[in-house]
Amino acid sequence: MPAAACRADLEEIAAFMPVNDAGAQDHLASHGDRIERALRKAREDAARAGDDAACDAVLDAYLAAWRPGHLSVSHLAATGSAAAQFKPGGAGDPRLPSFKVLGKDTVLLVIPSFKDSYAAAVRALVKDNRAQLASHRNWIVDLRDNGGGADPTYAPLLPWLLDGDYPTHRAEFLVTPANIKAQEEICQRSAEQQACSEMIAPIVNKMRAAPNGSMVLGGEARITFDDIGKPEPKAPAKVAVLVDRDCGSTCEQFLLTVRTGYRVKLVGRPSAGVIDVANMRPHPLPSGRVLKYGTSRSTRASDMRIDTIGIPPDILLPRPLDEAGKAQEVARVARWLETGSWK
Repeated sequence: MPAAACRADLEEIAAFMPVNDAGAQDHLASHGDRIERALRKAREDAARAGDDAACDAVLDAYLAAWRPGHLSVSHLAATGSAAAQFKPGGAGDPRLPSFKVLGKDTVLLVIPSFKDSYAAAVRALVKDNRAQLASHRNWIVDLRDNGGGADPTYAPLLPWLLDGDYPTHRAEFLVTPANIKAQEEICQRSAEQQACSEMIAPIVNKMRAAPNGSMVLGGEARITFDDIGKPEPKAPAKVAVLVDRDCGSTCEQFLLTVRTGYRVKLVGRPSAGVIDVANMRPHPLPSGRVLKYGTSRSTRASDMRIDTIGIPPDILLPRPLDEAGKAQEVARVARWLETGSWK
């Protein structure tokens, strides 16, 4: 029965979150009463859930009491979305990155996703358009509606956008048996298994050696200065990164990285604000649903919180009302890069 399955999933989430989610203890300390009230209401609503959709709403509302964003419940066999009709990164996928020359000085790179299934497409975009990228002094990098993915996907862009090394606040990973298992298994589902393993294996080794319930750094220090490799000799002079509230997670990490560059401005709206607690991993629920929860916490968060706030743009623009407005926004940014005028 839907109600019984819903109650079972809810109780599993309520027991799992405080132990395994890297942000849970902070959330309980700051708004534990709200979470407890939400659990009581969710129990009442779950008992009346007549179908999967009603249960999904109950579980979503309970997770929102923990934190908005970067917590979700999905169905393993979910189909019917437009994206499900396409193989990620394959022909016909509407989220493939694209390149367009806008004028003699300006090019547009549209990158709708940083998921690792698009890593090869991003590499190909840069390689196939190298001559055009090098010959245009103004870039617009459109990240509107980019929900994140994996950091290595955007790595080919960094030698073009930055001039040297850049500061990175590392993540701390919460050590629990479930989290160790989740880290061990994540690369099996990755489209970039080697890159994933090289990044995750040292973290897993640290977690295995640490006490249960402790936090281990994902790097050697709380903040590191990472190398971009060899800078591109004909990098753009001016870069506008176009962002909105749908830019979240890894998309936000990209913003934090590239805004350290002298030539880069963030333009648009604040980002989603879902990056302080990250490295999302799946946990199966009794009904077959899957909980996505956070296994890490940024060392930056104690001094500069982004969750629920977002990363502010350097230049704030009004939200476009429709697709025509989104296209006009690109044209306006291009005009600003070329002439210095927004009019």
